Amino acid sequence: MSICVNKNGDIFEELIKISENDVLKNKLDYPLTHALIVAKNEIGFLLMYNTWKNKWELAGGIIENDETMRECAEREMLEETNQIAEDIKFIGLMKFKLKNGKTEYGGLFAGNISNERQFIKNDESEKIIFWNGIDNIGYIDEIDQKLLGYY
Repeated sequence: MSICVNKNGDIFEELIKISENDVLKNKLDYPLTHALIVAKNEIGFLLMYNTWKNKWELAGGIIENDETMRECAEREMLEETNQIAEDIKFIGLMKFKLKNGKTEYGGLFAGNISNERQFIKNDESEKIIFWNGIDNIGYIDEIDQKLLGYY
């Protein structure tokens, strides 16, 4: 049974409630490839417009060598949105079955943004928004929309 499928056919299968330390201790049956962060301020959720994919999505990306899930989520948020979150909490381990048949895990974090910083356009992100969850801003990946509910 799956939680959500996006229009590309990627499946968000499960959110595993596990401590951040236990993820590092346990041998996973599939690769841990990425980390995402759901962040918000008093206006709404932080989303970035991904120019490569032409859609709104959460900040996050691929875990680099010798980088923890948390370090990845923080780095990606800064690189993609120029925002820094406080009170970052580990939510759980996401399990995905991708359209290409691969299964992988990703870390999900949540944090607060109390001081909005000026956005700096970059290769991946054209703009950011603090979305109130109501306004029509265009296409938001279905899985990312579902992940907002875990904040």
